[in-house]
Amino acid sequence: MKTKLLFILHTPPPNHGAAKVGEFIVNSKKINNSFECKFISIKSSDNIGDIGKIQFKKFFRIVELYFKILKELIIIKPDKIYFTSSIKSVAFYRDLLLSTLWKTYKKFKKCDIYYHYHTKGVNEYISKSQLNKKLTNFFVKDTNIILLSPMLKKDIEGLSSYKNIYYLPNGVENNLTEEEFEKSLIKYKKNQINMLFLSNMIKSKGYFDVVLLAKDLRQENVIFHFAGGWQNESDKNEFFEFIEKNNLKNIIFHGYVSGKKKKELFLNSHFLIYPSKNDAFPLTLCESLSYGIPVIASDEGSIPYIIDKNSGVIIRNINTKNLKNAFYEAKKNLLNKETAKYCRKRYLENFTLEKFEDNLINILKG
Repeated sequence: MKTKLLFILHTPPPNHGAAKVGEFIVNSKKINNSFECKFISIKSSDNIGDIGKIQFKKFFRIVELYFKILKELIIIKPDKIYFTSSIKSVAFYRDLLLSTLWKTYKKFKKCDIYYHYHTKGVNEYISKSQLNKKLTNFFVKDTNIILLSPMLKKDIEGLSSYKNIYYLPNGVENNLTEEEFEKSLIKYKKNQINMLFLSNMIKSKGYFDVVLLAKDLRQENVIFHFAGGWQNESDKNEFFEFIEKNNLKNIIFHGYVSGKKKKELFLNSHFLIYPSKNDAFPLTLCESLSYGIPVIASDEGSIPYIIDKNSGVIIRNINTKNLKNAFYEAKKNLLNKETAKYCRKRYLENFTLEKFEDNLINILKG
């Protein structure tokens, strides 16, 4: 008899890291063959701009989700539950409410609970009040916590009621054949340098810091490519008005990209630049490594776990001067075929979907 496993997780839309990972888990043949799986999707926001907002329709979705979980607990009687957890705001209270279902269920049937955190900020949240700390400790009591890397263990040091911690680095799809990778190395014969910022266009991801860098480097033979969807119209307008006002012809905006367009951008890029101020384990860095592209990034969350000194430059304090210095350092040391091959190797050894898949199965079998 296979272990019965109830997965409660995010899937697109909207397209963010946790949703992409959730979508892969749902479609994984290996995971589905390893367990008797049932999947319930957490639907709260329709797009990136809705995340974190209090909307009336979200309360209907919480009620709907509550009864979906209750139904599956009664019908399939899972042996284990995997849940994508939130850290703060309305989403945390939603999760707290939902957790009462499996906490009650556990009184009647043995069941292992796994909370997968795709973000960071637990310590920040529980430090704001004793109530936050008590509620979070109640939420994680007797559960197994899955973190994205050992670097994030300090983020839950204020909690004491969980059972075990597991580490599960994310993985991304390998969209490149070795022949395609070798062909892409021809870009190092060109004088122009292509810098890529690929993420949702949210200010905390650092896109405007990259715009300011582009302004500083407009006399150099460097083109800055931006790709991603906007969180709101005001940020979008500010972005284009700044480009027009400063006549920044070295910036190209591609909008939201996927499939062939996304692959083309990666193949033609020399560096990924990602000065994020709030991240746990950005998938775009793993994607960049998969194409053999070194990274210039902040030291947020698990970024120093993903990127080492041979695959990128890590910046401690984000400002235009530091970004500019990091660019020149990367240009001097990492703009070559050998670095590209190292980045590709680092991805294949650590951040493939297959490795993520095997690691998750081993955790859930434990």
